[in-house]
Amino acid sequence: MRSFLPPSACLVPSKTSACLVPSKTSAFSVPGYPSFLQKLAAVTYSQRHHLHLSAERTRKMVATTTLNVFDTSAKLLQRKRAALQKDSHVYDYVKDEVGLRLAERVYEIKRDFRTILDLGCGRGHVTRHLDGGEHLERVTLLDSCEDWLKEAVVNDEIRPSQIDRKCCSLEDPLPFKEDSVELITTNLALHWVNNLPGLFQEIKRVLTPDGVFLGTVFGGETLFELRTSLQLAELEREGGFAAHVSPFAEGTDLGNLMQNAGFILLTIDSDEIRVNYPSIFELMWDLQGMGENNATWNRRAHLPRNTIIAASAIYKELFGNSDGTVPATFHILSMIGWKPDPANPVRVAPRGSQDASFSEVGNVQEILRQIEAKQKELDDQLNKKK
Repeated sequence: MRSFLPPSACLVPSKTSACLVPSKTSAFSVPGYPSFLQKLAAVTYSQRHHLHLSAERTRKMVATTTLNVFDTSAKLLQRKRAALQKDSHVYDYVKDEVGLRLAERVYEIKRDFRTILDLGCGRGHVTRHLDGGEHLERVTLLDSCEDWLKEAVVNDEIRPSQIDRKCCSLEDPLPFKEDSVELITTNLALHWVNNLPGLFQEIKRVLTPDGVFLGTVFGGETLFELRTSLQLAELEREGGFAAHVSPFAEGTDLGNLMQNAGFILLTIDSDEIRVNYPSIFELMWDLQGMGENNATWNRRAHLPRNTIIAASAIYKELFGNSDGTVPATFHILSMIGWKPDPANPVRVAPRGSQDASFSEVGNVQEILRQIEAKQKELDDQLNKKK
């Protein structure tokens, strides 16, 4: 876990960071979708009426075959507003840090990739760290926000003729041929996608056989301090509460989705980044600067001033540091999956064919000494023959 203080500071709270999500849901089940999305989409009529949602927005949220939890148009406007800020780079500290870690994972794969695709590239938080290797032919940056796409940074060792930029929503089919990309990356861009199962299937379709997909996404414990403080403040000031932070995926959700899409050799890692802020107001302001305001269909347009002031006091009382700052936790899930190659299938060794037992793990040093003694014996035999 890393902890650091962001460079930005502002005393103005974000008015668009809060939304109201009902705490009770009706029976609702769609096979293949993560449970956290199904629970958010399952809203009864009486709850929707209580939240003052228009009939049109309600129909868009629950009357479609594909779960329509997030307002993609509002999210695009939020990202455009964030991209047009003069100091927009100031708010990239989380995405830059996670993008660097993702690039390091790419370098751990001992292979030169000819074609690379970065989904939801933002300002190039991953591609700025990738030199591509001597066999690189094409790097494609894809994002739904054209303003961010124009500003996306690519490593200086990659020639401009090797760079391609495409403006496309992750809700739409990817504009690439089947089996055309060897490496696909995505950095903190999937948590606003309604059709995650479809996107994973598209990623697998585009990958070449034995191609690899690496990505990061915010996990379920992200901003739990903010979520808790707002709920307690609403209970005290308004007599009820509901979630104000968008739903995030769990590791089991990602693993199941990738496995259902056909990926193999899956690995899901969990990490946390803790950022210290002067108060809750700077946190909400920075979330807006990142383009990470809430964009669920049933979001609340305004949070009363007395509620947010109470939330600030509760935040400091429950989670505050000794120096007066408040921490915010960003839970990061990292994933990697491979597309099967029919020409080189993964073979599982038969049961009982192992050379060592887990019961011997505690005797590692003794095993190493035996290996060294055996190696020395073989060397002595070779020397005698010479």
